[in-house]
Amino acid sequence: MAKTNFSGPITTGPIQVNTGTTIGENVRDAAFITNTATFPFTYASFAYATDANRLAVTGSNPTSTETVTLVDATQNVPGITAVGGFEMASMITITSAGADSGKTATVTGTDVFGYTQTEDVSLASAGVATSTKTFKTVTSIVLDSASANTLEVGIVVTGAVSVPLRSLFNANPLSQTSSTSNKNLANNIVIPAFSRITNINLIVTTAFDQNTFMQLGANVSQALGSTTNTHDLDYFAGQSATTDVKAVGSRHIPVYFFQNATQQANCMNVSDDDASGYEVDKAVVMTVNCAAAPTAGVAALDITWLQKINGTN
Repeated sequence: MAKTNFSGPITTGPIQVNTGTTIGENVRDAAFITNTATFPFTYASFAYATDANRLAVTGSNPTSTETVTLVDATQNVPGITAVGGFEMASMITITSAGADSGKTATVTGTDVFGYTQTEDVSLASAGVATSTKTFKTVTSIVLDSASANTLEVGIVVTGAVSVPLRSLFNANPLSQTSSTSNKNLANNIVIPAFSRITNINLIVTTAFDQNTFMQLGANVSQALGSTTNTHDLDYFAGQSATTDVKAVGSRHIPVYFFQNATQQANCMNVSDDDASGYEVDKAVVMTVNCAAAPTAGVAALDITWLQKINGTN
């Protein structure tokens, strides 16, 4: 059977005008066709282990370090590939052995999409500082003044990890691999610019064995269409310590899957926060924070939207 693609918006009903007052003649009575995509996942989609010196070791970063020497500036930070083939991003940790409180480390790398990302991380005094953003790679870390003692950089299992709701192949449920011919990409959730999300529903069929907090984010274009620092971790829904999705159940926004007024506005027009004139399609990303490494849990995320209705009617 042939495949037909529509660019949207696709409407039903006889008219699309609003030039008068007579219903059925010149008052709009057209509606839009909904689109729904589902991304299935398990605990293994975001499970990884703590590794305090995965990115940088103390032997290479002694007292008075200002520019951190990395193990490998090209490696994927958590070192794992999500179900379906895409690499993940995670928060990073910077462990100071000395009194480095008050100092700032500027971290440069890439986000889960591969776009350039920066963050200024305030260091701890003989302790661990954790980034707020999730990094796919870290290409450089520069301190604003020399370290008081050794430094190491790594990841922590209780930090957040970002997983794109996209697949290079349909690993679940078709058991496809990177070598499968005619790969199926039905699990991808990429929403066209100007679309309106009408529902987000998380279905957990096997409980996760750890408290599991989830946010739903996306790429957001900056001034002049810049892609630097464009990943908004909770653009559509969720908060890092509010939406615990551990238990079996069906969770809709806004009560059972947290959503505030700003996130709702972003759902009403997925391009709401994009720079004017540079509205972009949204690749949806789930960012998950677990209390410990999960070893159980099965779920699926459904998103329903009206395609491009805020663009051309």
